[in-house]
Amino acid sequence: SASIILNSAQSMTIALEIIYKGLGLSRAIAFVRSHEESQYVARMCFGDSAQELMPRLLFSDAYQPDVFHAALANDKMVFVENAHEQAFLNKLPRWWKESLLSARGFVVLPLTINRQPVGLIYGDWDQSMQTIKIEPPEIPPLKELRALVAQAVEHRRRNDSAASRTVL
Repeated sequence: SASIILNSAQSMTIALEIIYKGLGLSRAIAFVRSHEESQYVARMCFGDSAQELMPRLLFSDAYQPDVFHAALANDKMVFVENAHEQAFLNKLPRWWKESLLSARGFVVLPLTINRQPVGLIYGDWDQSMQTIKIEPPEIPPLKELRALVAQAVEHRRRNDSAASRTVL
């Protein structure tokens, strides 16, 4: 049987588009950890004004008590229905408030290899969305997609010494 091997960039692009369209997101953004720069940097995106925002979408990989680092540290998907809820706003980092505040809610899918974060997929819904939900039947395919992207990244790292410097 024929098998298709996708590189990590192709896998990330496909996963990002599936999540963007499948969840009806306003934006979907892939962040990749850069060890040289000690930060997570936006590498690709879909959606409303995301391309213009990309240069500002980066944050330190040093742990901070915010929702993004919590998702990465715990390797758990995070879904936020109302990012503007007063009690939740202090859990959001400054970079998010300065660039993505137009989002009503969002989802974070961390990408890890051997329990080490290598990046994340972020998606949000804007204020025009009446209700924002991720239904229980949508969770297993999201976890599977996340695992497939992480496997592609891991495969690239194992087979390409240059990939130890840059994932995508």
